[in-house]
Amino acid sequence: MNHKDQFLKNQSMLYGIAYRMLGSFSDAEDIIQDAWLRWQRVHPSKVKSPTAYLASTVSRLCIDRQRRSRFEQLNYRGPWLPEAVDEEISEMLTDTEANADLAKNISLGFVSLLQKLPPVERAVFILKEAFDFSHNEIADTLEIQVAHSRQLLRRAKQKMSGEDTQPVNEQELRSLLEQFQAAATSGDLEGLKALMTEDIVAYNDGGGKATAAIIPLVGLDRVCTVMMHLMSRMPDSITITIEVINAEPAVIMRDGDTLHSCHSIAIKNDRIHRIYTLRNPEKMRLIDNHQVN
Repeated sequence: MNHKDQFLKNQSMLYGIAYRMLGSFSDAEDIIQDAWLRWQRVHPSKVKSPTAYLASTVSRLCIDRQRRSRFEQLNYRGPWLPEAVDEEISEMLTDTEANADLAKNISLGFVSLLQKLPPVERAVFILKEAFDFSHNEIADTLEIQVAHSRQLLRRAKQKMSGEDTQPVNEQELRSLLEQFQAAATSGDLEGLKALMTEDIVAYNDGGGKATAAIIPLVGLDRVCTVMMHLMSRMPDSITITIEVINAEPAVIMRDGDTLHSCHSIAIKNDRIHRIYTLRNPEKMRLIDNHQVN
């Protein structure tokens, strides 16, 4: 198998690693292009495992990118959420032979939680849990000790378990979104409250480019009151649909041909536990022409 074929064989995995590491498909594309240029300069006889070599290259490039962009992230206006992707890209990012449920999880909530992990810790978690790399392979990939890899995975799992949300059930998720949409648009405050946990948190990413709360909204009364206020001010031209974004159903709001916002949820005890709202137009460019289901 030639250079190009080896790269194409692993391309979905590489994009999957890069997107989960960076939370941006645009940045992931840059990383994959850089990895391809480096791969072209490598003689096949010097590589025992093309998959391991490419995963190593992409992981290290992502870690370097994260370290360089740390100042920018710290100064981001308001909560930071990942760039949303449409169904076609979602399928590529989740095209993996790994059996773990996490291999299919690229939700806005999950990927944003990943970003809270230190870069190397995040890489260990992604490679082990989403792509089923062994600790020996991870140690070689990241140039760390096997014991350190195990330690970083334990830390990452402890942090990732903090959200305590249910595994995704698409039918249940879509049903909750339909009820959520109906209650919000009809002004049914009590109906909206009945769909949510008491400790619900709503994250809104406007990035300074669109109106959005600059701190997370915490608690049932606060979230529902703000939501009802915002819905009451929506123009009649707004249309609301449920579409598949980041491999999950999400509420999409449009004003004519302009994408207004994207709303994704996470569930706990069969109720909405987290709401992730994108308002930053740069984060929604890849779903702007998304086809309605």
